[in-house]
Amino acid sequence: MGSPINWGIMSNSPTLQNPLYIKYASTTIGNLNATNIKNDMKAALASNESAELIAYLSWLLRVLDLVA
Repeated sequence: MGSPINWGIMSNSPTLQNPLYIKYASTTIGNLNATNIKNDMKAALASNESAELIAYLSWLLRVLDLVA
């Protein structure tokens, strides 16, 4: 089974204050760079606390594949 394309987050999630979320949320899809997103994912801790952020970054990569 594949990963769902849809991504969502609760409005009070701490992820919304994460610098990486803010960085990418203020960039248009057309200006995103998959390599930069992957590098940011590689630098993230593999922890429960970063799971929502990793899900967001993964969603961005799936969206980039859709518009490629």
